[in-house]
Amino acid sequence: MQATILVVEDDRLNRELISKVLRQEGHHVLQACDGAIALEMLQASPCNLVLTDFAMPKVNGSRFVEQLHALQPQMPIILITAYQSAVSGTTIVDKVAEVLAKPFDLTVLRSAVRRVLATNPHSSP
Repeated sequence: MQATILVVEDDRLNRELISKVLRQEGHHVLQACDGAIALEMLQASPCNLVLTDFAMPKVNGSRFVEQLHALQPQMPIILITAYQSAVSGTTIVDKVAEVLAKPFDLTVLRSAVRRVLATNPHSSP
């Protein structure tokens, strides 16, 4: 299934690598370097899935997930973090489809994206 996926990651190299892998899987990929830009983009460009980092400037992953969930509660979200222990105790865990711990293998990323897209019928733009 081809999907439109928004990758929200402040580290340019990580953002580019994730985007490249998703494009190789046949997906259309949008990119944002922080949550504030991502929220603006989502108003203009519908998506099927959002992959977001947890630790970001301006609007961090936690605030971004809360705001996105308030606007689009059906939007599937994969949270990517190097701070899994910080995330596990937060309420955003209930609002995301999956949490991937950094560093992760690219096959884990591919599998998570396939799984989330397959199990979220409301993820069409």
